[in-house]
Amino acid sequence: MSRRSRILAALSLGLIGAPLLAAPADVVRARIAGLRELGAAFKNANDALRGGEPQTIMIRQSAREIVSAARAQYQWFPAGTGPNPAWKTAARPDIWTQTTRFRTAQDNFARAADAFQRAAMGGNADAMRSSARTLGATCKACHDQFKNQEKS
Repeated sequence: MSRRSRILAALSLGLIGAPLLAAPADVVRARIAGLRELGAAFKNANDALRGGEPQTIMIRQSAREIVSAARAQYQWFPAGTGPNPAWKTAARPDIWTQTTRFRTAQDNFARAADAFQRAAMGGNADAMRSSARTLGATCKACHDQFKNQEKS
C-alpha cells in the first residue's frame, strides 16, 4: 500500500484528526487526493446521467464513492492543515475560523450524498438527475465559501 493510500485510509477511518497523526503536508496531499477522487466520481455520475437512458450501474458505483467521501470529509480538515507557505492548498482560512459554518456545509453535502445514493438505488432517472443537481449545488456552495478559486 502506498503512503498516499495509507494516509487516505487513515483519514477515512477517522484516525487522523486531533491530535494530528501525520505530517500536515501529508494530510493536505491526502485531502486533495480525496477531493479529486470525489470530483471524478461526481463527473462519472453526471456523465452516466446524460442521454435518454442513464447508466444505472455506473451511477450507483459513483454514488457509493461519493457517500464514502462524504463520510471521510470530516477528517480532511484537521487543525494545522490550513494555508501555509510549506504546502499548496486552495482551502481558505475560513474553514478553521468559521467552523460552525464549515460544518454546516459539510453536513449539507453529506445529506445530499445520501439522498443521491437513495435516488441511484431507486433507479428513477428524473429523481437521480434532480438529486445530482442538489448534490452539485452543495459542492458549489462550499467551494464558493471555503475554496480559493484561482487557477494554478
